[in-house]
Amino acid sequence: MRCGPSPPLRARQRSKGRIDRVTDRQDRRVAAVIAAFNPDEDLLVNAAAIRAQVDELVVVDDGSPAPAAAGIFTRLRDQGVEVLVQPHNSGIAAALNRGVGELRSTMSPEFILTFDQDSLPAPDYVANALASYARATASGRKVGFVCAESFSGHPVPALGRADSLAEAFDPMQSGFLIPVSTFAAIGTFETGFFIDCVDSEFTARARAAGYSVLIGAGCEVGHRLGARLPARLFGRPLRFRGTGLSFNYYSPSRMYYIVRNGTTLVRRYWRRNPAWVLRRLVEETKAQLLRFVFSPDRGKLTIAAWHGLLDSRRGQQGRISDELVSRFRAR
Repeated sequence: MRCGPSPPLRARQRSKGRIDRVTDRQDRRVAAVIAAFNPDEDLLVNAAAIRAQVDELVVVDDGSPAPAAAGIFTRLRDQGVEVLVQPHNSGIAAALNRGVGELRSTMSPEFILTFDQDSLPAPDYVANALASYARATASGRKVGFVCAESFSGHPVPALGRADSLAEAFDPMQSGFLIPVSTFAAIGTFETGFFIDCVDSEFTARARAAGYSVLIGAGCEVGHRLGARLPARLFGRPLRFRGTGLSFNYYSPSRMYYIVRNGTTLVRRYWRRNPAWVLRRLVEETKAQLLRFVFSPDRGKLTIAAWHGLLDSRRGQQGRISDELVSRFRAR
């Protein structure tokens, strides 16, 4: 099911008839990058909302093969948005890094925002994120980046709160407001992960370097949620405490990346931040159990997870092999 931004967010943005440029940014130079792959027309709306709040926006086409995508990127260029094209599908980390590198070399921003193609920030997103950053730094905190407070009304889980500012647990990358000084200190996104856990690895790396990862007060993002399937037993939907059980479905290829990169994340950071790694492992295990038990192609998911585990132990990174993808399609 397609789940777009929550109605209150779109209503606020449309009530003015247009999206006004936010000026309450304390004279900070802010740029943004959107990673896109086979986008639809929602990208045009989302890009306009982001562009209205920043000094510069670039969109990175991560090797989109769909013919319709070319038309979307042409319309973005016609609107004055710079579109960078990856020669092939290199993964979200490489796409974001391409945009970050371009922005750092051309305009020297103080902050760079990262977004997915299906994210629509509230009109005051950047102003609120900068305000949270300013409050934290004024109180002496070393801030690695600021993330969203909620996605389509779903609050971002927190680790704790200090000085009225919440520390994020394991935030999603879309909406990261990252000081360029953070990139200079810890590097950019982990391209070896390709997709999945890219945001978690960046969060763990920032914390390992002594940075706080803050939830931006009032930073709301409308975000298209992934496909959810009802949990069924003998064809009947299951309920728990009066609520139907459902789970986010992932393809076997996605399951491979989730397990491979998640295992690598545990091996890389469990000594430095065992409490965070354990909590993340517990949350991920609960979600995976539902997928393995109730997904229609759970046999393929099990094979994908096994190969992901093995490849993590071998130190394998990058894109999933064509041979393994073919095995999923053949079964």
